[in-house]
Order: sequence, then structure tokens, then C-alpha cells
Amino acid sequence: MRRTAIVGAVAATAVLVLAGCTGQDEAPAPTPSASSSTSTFPDPSQFSTAPSGVVDEDTEETIEPGPVPTWDDESRADAIAAAETALTAFARPDLDHDTWWSAVGPLLTTQSQQAYVSVDPANIPVKQVTGAGKLTDEESAYVGHVEVPTDVGTYTVIVIRADGASPWLVSRFTPPEGVH
Repeated sequence: MRRTAIVGAVAATAVLVLAGCTGQDEAPAPTPSASSSTSTFPDPSQFSTAPSGVVDEDTEETIEPGPVPTWDDESRADAIAAAETALTAFARPDLDHDTWWSAVGPLLTTQSQQAYVSVDPANIPVKQVTGAGKLTDEESAYVGHVEVPTDVGTYTVIVIRADGASPWLVSRFTPPEGVH
């Protein structure tokens, strides 16, 4: 009998323990009411609006979209001028790196700055621009290919712009074939 009482006490304790472990974290089920049939939504004025521009990956600043570029006489002239100015600054092998870079760096795109920052100007074969540039590719109003005559042949300078209001910046200087 004593054994039956112990087994019964253990079983009763187990039932109580198990009953106490279940449902502790569960919230009581809501009771339906007359007002539960209508949905409530948060007040939109409590939230901030998303930025309307694009986030620049380098600076993490929001960039508002600018005007769509088009090719017109002014943008053609600006593309050619940007290429000539940049190649003139680039073609200075007589300068020390810091002086050369302070003139060239601001005329380049961010990616081009990373590519050209380690250039030793003493290794640049071109020494001067010898004539006017000529726009040779207008496939995109965002990108221009400008051929610029120099003392070592015709360089191709690729210029790009972010939008119609942004300045042309150099993406690449390509020397004439056979010139390194």
C-alpha cells in the first residue's frame, strides 16, 4: 500500500509540474467583441519618409536624381573641354607625384582616382596636347569618347557624367596603340 501511495504521489506531482510548464508564455486568446471587426492602422505621420534619391555607396549620402543628360552643342563642347583639360594635366611627367596628383585627381571619377593614384608621372609618355579634341562616340549621353592629339599620338579619353547637371569627369586615358 505504501508503494501505491508513493507512486500515486509521484504521478500527482508529475501532473502538476507538467501542467505548470505548459501555457505560461501563451497570451490568453482574445475574446471577440463588436469593435474587433474593424481594422486599425498606424498613423502614417509617425513614420519618416524614405529618401527620394539614390544612396551613394562611397559617401552614404542621398543623391537626388538630376536631369537626364542629352547631347547638344554645349554638352559636346563641355565633354571635349573636360578631356583636353584632364589630358593636359595628366601629360606632365616632369612634376613630382603630389603636384601632378593635385591637378589630375579632381578631374577623375572616384573609380579612376583609385586606378591612377599610384601612377608615377615620370612614366607617362605624353608631354603635351598638340591639338583640339574630337568627340567620336555619342552612343550614350552619359559617356563620351574624345580623341585628343598629343606629341606621342592620339589619346582616347573617356569622360562620363552622372546626370545632365553634373560635370564631365575622366574615366580612362587610353594611349595610342604601341605607346605604353
